[in-house]
Amino acid sequence: RSPKPEKIITLVPCFVSISLFDNNLLCHPHNIITSTMKILCALLLSISHYSSAFQSPRRFTPNNANIRAPSRLTAESNDDESPSSSIGIMDVPPTPSDSPPQSKAQSTIPTEIIPSPTLPFPQEHAVLGSTHLHPLPRDMKAIPSLRDAYLSDTHPVESPEELGRGHFLFLDWRKAWYTYGQCDKSLSREECDRRKREGSLIVDPLTGEADYDVEEIEGELPEDLVGILYRNGPGKFGIDGDRVAHILDADGLVLRLEFRDPNNGAEGQSGRLHFTSRFVETEGFKEESETKYFTKRGTFGTAPRGLRSIFGEPKRNGLNFDPEPKPSILSRMAANAFQVDIKNTANTQVIAFGGKVLALWEAGMPHRLDPVTLETIGVDPLTNPNMKPGKLPVATMPSIPTEFQPSILGGEAHTAHPKMCPRTNHLVGWTWAQQSADGSMLVTFTEYEPDGFTEAASETHVMEGVALAPHDMVLTEHAILLKVNALTMDQAAFLSGVKGPAECLGMDGRAPVRVFAFPRPTLSKEDRQKFPSYVVKDVPACFSIHFSHGYEDETTGNIVSYFSGWPPNDSKTFLGAWGGFAPDYHQIPPTFLWRMEIDPVTQQCVDLRVSPGSENMCIEHPVVHPNFATRQATYAYAQCCNAVGDSSAPMGYARLRLDGSATPQTHLKPGEKNEEVDVYWIGSRRFAGEPLVVPKKNCNLDREEDAYLLGLVYDAVKDRSALMIFDLENELKAGPVATIWLKSALPHGLHGCFSPDSFVRTSCFC
Repeated sequence: RSPKPEKIITLVPCFVSISLFDNNLLCHPHNIITSTMKILCALLLSISHYSSAFQSPRRFTPNNANIRAPSRLTAESNDDESPSSSIGIMDVPPTPSDSPPQSKAQSTIPTEIIPSPTLPFPQEHAVLGSTHLHPLPRDMKAIPSLRDAYLSDTHPVESPEELGRGHFLFLDWRKAWYTYGQCDKSLSREECDRRKREGSLIVDPLTGEADYDVEEIEGELPEDLVGILYRNGPGKFGIDGDRVAHILDADGLVLRLEFRDPNNGAEGQSGRLHFTSRFVETEGFKEESETKYFTKRGTFGTAPRGLRSIFGEPKRNGLNFDPEPKPSILSRMAANAFQVDIKNTANTQVIAFGGKVLALWEAGMPHRLDPVTLETIGVDPLTNPNMKPGKLPVATMPSIPTEFQPSILGGEAHTAHPKMCPRTNHLVGWTWAQQSADGSMLVTFTEYEPDGFTEAASETHVMEGVALAPHDMVLTEHAILLKVNALTMDQAAFLSGVKGPAECLGMDGRAPVRVFAFPRPTLSKEDRQKFPSYVVKDVPACFSIHFSHGYEDETTGNIVSYFSGWPPNDSKTFLGAWGGFAPDYHQIPPTFLWRMEIDPVTQQCVDLRVSPGSENMCIEHPVVHPNFATRQATYAYAQCCNAVGDSSAPMGYARLRLDGSATPQTHLKPGEKNEEVDVYWIGSRRFAGEPLVVPKKNCNLDREEDAYLLGLVYDAVKDRSALMIFDLENELKAGPVATIWLKSALPHGLHGCFSPDSFVRTSCFC
């Protein structure tokens, strides 16, 4: 409910008094400016947004409609214009004629979900998940096999023709994003310990701790799969019943699955596998666990509230229910204006290298974990003295004397996506810091040796006109590439506290982009003449997400890379549809595998297109055999959403042929199925996590097929997760050789690695 008028009136003097005494004003002169700006911001925005405090109740979409709400939905207004097919290499496929895109005037008209008489609901979530080609919720009766499976609580019997079309149940997809341990509200430490003793608690909901031998295995566990699988991702979706506003603001959950060597004492299949998990206990995690409130701003919109005596308490609907609507603008401003220290959730990647296990997040410091217990040791600066706790990745301002510099400036942040070089066994990572004075970015590339995590070489460059750090990188034998998407940031909305940093990003899906190329730090002076630094301008519009690999073509000398990304589109927000309770795919452009080729001589992009043969394959998280990370590969592997050019939840694994080894399928139209790709569809009530290619023990590393593909899967019927193992000597469509069932469900995760031994000297990444 909106604040009462008298509370708005009393807000201003409260805000003034709070601003004057926060941040140790007398000890830090620069805070005079900050506090003054807070006061002015409060006064101006309280006037300009006065009417917003009394806005009408928020309309609900499938992502924020509570299961207890009425059966009538309204779609929120969309500022995006309808897609045009006349611009760009490949546009987002238009919505088919049976589901025309809604205009702005139509977008707020309520959409009635009419349940079939045979279905025991109305329930807003018991519908088919919306997709790009089917943006409106559809009744289950549109897909009888899924409707019948829902009624009988079983998996549907699906023909090959039905699979791969992107049909799924929205309520199943929501369950894939339940908090780990599925404890809706916090238990006391005493209650958790009591349930553990009784054996009724598999996962400790306070710490995420689970520790057990895995006993349920379907198929035959390969004897030459030996090592440790680590994986990271959002796992704790709030605090004390108050769910985060965005899934990517959740605290990191790291798991460890050890495959013991059968020749070293492991008896039987069940004796070979041991599972461990824990939340990453960052400073923000510990603060919130103590206070039971959000204490730091999240990247994607989760944030503290204003004074509870004025703005009220959170509703705490439960961590497995929709997050409540955002507080009023004044509440957000009062708590977050000029609070630029964003919570490090450590929820994106986990790597094992140089004897360390590190949980990574792309806008802060790595967190070091115990390689066996996964207990959090603390932040780790690696070898970079500029990575310090409490420091923002913003360079100091040269025009301001040192004594007047804000104390929080001068830090650097580490990427969540370092790369492994198979030739040198170096870990190649990079840190970044914004230069607010000229709008550029400092990037420092560092190569590390696997023995003791020592630095082999390091080098700093300036990326002019880049205000936002790229998400991923390309590594080749001699070069590093960073592709910069067309994003801008609304600084005023961020500094005022009204929005989180990612919410302030504006995206131009039809603007040309740039690629920055740099020599690797270990490159000799002679090789640097062939691989200098340069910028490729006017690369055709295409939003890149994750790179599978890159290499230097032996014939042309060009640099070729592959990545998952969006076609030219009219979306204006960055990852906006990933908010709410779970990703809503009707707002997300379909994601394809793209091939980009750059001529380092002319410094131009000479080719950018969907990888031939993979047309209409909606995929994400592409990977290759780790020994081909900087070489030309024959195959890429990815989690697959569908084969009809739609945008939907991931429900399979695909093997995609590269570099002319597949027949182009350019004749396919949106909605038509690509039947030429090797795919294993896991079923419409299961969801596929990111794949990882792991070489077999003592294998020939030059054979891409001499490896296994590992993929974590959530089964909505069993409400449990499993690890599927595919032998790449076979076609994927032949199915997994083994399926390892865990004792509980895991939230849909992100990235991970596999280390061949317990010394975690090195690993392969996804």
